[in-house]
Amino acid sequence: MTVLVALCLGLGALAAGPSASAATSGRRPAPLVGPRTSAVQDGRYLTDVAQADSDLASYVQNDGDVALRAMLTDGSAFCAFLRRGGGIDSALTEVALGAHSVESQTHLPVDVDTFNTIESVALIVLCPGEQRLVPSSVRTKLGRLAAALRSPSGSPRSPSG
Repeated sequence: MTVLVALCLGLGALAAGPSASAATSGRRPAPLVGPRTSAVQDGRYLTDVAQADSDLASYVQNDGDVALRAMLTDGSAFCAFLRRGGGIDSALTEVALGAHSVESQTHLPVDVDTFNTIESVALIVLCPGEQRLVPSSVRTKLGRLAAALRSPSGSPRSPSG
């Protein structure tokens, strides 16, 4: 079942373009610093992403290690962009642009549900401290998603419900 996190993270900005504030200010953006994670966290993240979105589970089955690396890279990049600053909309945009630029190599499904799942699970597993950057209503939905991923039934439900 695809987790319908659509719009809970404010994806309207995907069309806005990358880091407009850094480009217009003439400042160099801060370097990206990914989350420090363990192999266990990385495994939990990949398991949760595949559990939360059946399209991503199929993607892993079809593309193996390339798929796993693409999803982990995108989740870690999202955390790094959040940590850098510029807001959640900028982080979402940057990850979508980066993923799109290598899609011919990774074959990552490029749709809103895919990115919402990757980024939501990243906020739960890879960089939970960055949840402070999202609205409280989104944090509530992330809490519901986390609980659903840990439930014995293992079947996530839409965090909007």
